[in-house]
Amino acid sequence: MADSLTNIRSRIEALGMGFQFIGTIKTNMNGVERETWLLEYEGSQFVFVAGQKNVTLGWNPDRCPLGNGVLKSLQEEFALGHEHYQNELEEIKSDYQEQIKQAEADSDAAKAEELRSELSEQLETLKEEMSEGGYTAWEDFMSKWNERLSQCLSPMRTADIGDMIVEVDSRYIEGEALSLEQAVCSLKKGPFTLATEDEWEYLCNGGTRTLFRWGDTMDNVITEINNIGTSNQSEEKSILGQPNMLGLLIAYDSYKNEIIDHTLYTKGGDGGCSLCGGDGAIYVLPCYTAFYRQSMDDFDDTSLEDGYFCYRRIIRLP
Repeated sequence: MADSLTNIRSRIEALGMGFQFIGTIKTNMNGVERETWLLEYEGSQFVFVAGQKNVTLGWNPDRCPLGNGVLKSLQEEFALGHEHYQNELEEIKSDYQEQIKQAEADSDAAKAEELRSELSEQLETLKEEMSEGGYTAWEDFMSKWNERLSQCLSPMRTADIGDMIVEVDSRYIEGEALSLEQAVCSLKKGPFTLATEDEWEYLCNGGTRTLFRWGDTMDNVITEINNIGTSNQSEEKSILGQPNMLGLLIAYDSYKNEIIDHTLYTKGGDGGCSLCGGDGAIYVLPCYTAFYRQSMDDFDDTSLEDGYFCYRRIIRLP
């Protein structure tokens, strides 16, 4: 390992950019612990990431089974949602039945009929919401989940990934509002460039074949996601805020759209749309996978809104 680190250091020094070698850190990829260089350049931290040949990327719900841990959490999420709607249905029924009973006691037949009509409309609306969210039956929930994944995740494919120096965390776009095409063009100038989608997915998952970068578990993740930006957000670093298996902070905040070398979509988040819309796990959770694509067609404005779009600098090593 020492010889390998020495060789890596020589390759980085050959760039002539003046990277400072802070030291080595241990990372874990595919169950194998490795050492890599932690670097600094003009106040920002970088790590060396070893590439890999013939990496499988993307996701296909028909060909990629979910792990038991993720399935269990989805079942719990469905049960909570189903119970919520059932309780709301019963509360609406009870409230209106009391009002109807009072109207009948007052011999106000017209009022009673009006209330029955309102009750029917409210119950129908709530049942539609329940159906749209997939909370009518578990089979419906999973059907909508797989449909959503098919719509927003990149297709399965294989790629060769080369060695890179990668910025540990992303940084927000600054200055005047740009279109995504203008931003991609401007960010690829100079010694640094942007990761391709293949490279970004590898950087996020490290070549593993789990839907989420942290593996087959959702322990406390849904709660942490729901608390983002609220007073309930924990000050301690959850699994979302911890470095991934390559030592990178990536795909941990659905408010952040990370720009890659592509002009039609970003990675790593949806600008918080699913969180703010209260759409539930089916729409929120995919944002935290390496394979999520956020289409620019979903935004009303073609310019990149300040505070939502970020980028990560990389250098491909020869």
